[in-house]
Amino acid sequence: MSKKNKKLIVTVSLIAVFVAVYFTCFRDIGAEDIRNYVNSYGYCAPIIYIVIFTFLPIAFFPVPILALAAGLAFGLWNGTLYTIIGAGLNSAIMYYMAKFMAKDLVVEFLKGKLAEKWWDLFEEADSKSGFLVVFVLRLIPLAPYNVINYGAGLTSISFKNYIVATLIGILPGTLVFLNIGDKAIDAKDPAFIVSIALLVMLTVGSLYLAKKVTPNNFTNKK
Repeated sequence: MSKKNKKLIVTVSLIAVFVAVYFTCFRDIGAEDIRNYVNSYGYCAPIIYIVIFTFLPIAFFPVPILALAAGLAFGLWNGTLYTIIGAGLNSAIMYYMAKFMAKDLVVEFLKGKLAEKWWDLFEEADSKSGFLVVFVLRLIPLAPYNVINYGAGLTSISFKNYIVATLIGILPGTLVFLNIGDKAIDAKDPAFIVSIALLVMLTVGSLYLAKKVTPNNFTNKK
């Protein structure tokens, strides 16, 4: 069996496993369910949360739900720390998974989940512009977190630029979602209303940014 066929078989098998796990175990799980689960481990709750964040997004589990759960379970600042650690580990794993997988198959799969303009950013990016590409996409909450992880692994974007841009770029959105989770205990609290307003502002700002971003912003190609 050729090396290419082996990669194809492994890729299909991994995708099948992730999809099966997601629909079997996690499809209907919400932020409160995750909060209750990690808190059941007492002092080990932060470690359990980090492990969950490290592996669950591989199956395309919604990352905002994990961030909300961290806010509910740990509060804003501790939740942010644990989320950044989990996101860094998860991003690294997914980046290298994409490099190992059969590229053609993964590209076709991802193109159906990412807007054409944003996919063009990946394809046009080189080692120098890769940092800005990933950074800008991470600032946009509407850009699918999981697809960015896999997509970056299929390009010439270096791991160093990718991981640094990821950790910096996800910080604003992480703080917003964690703040909502932290304040969600009392929906009548003015602080909760402020957290929702911040989410609206981030979403509106990201929509504006998404319209302004084009491949030419990051490359010399005309």
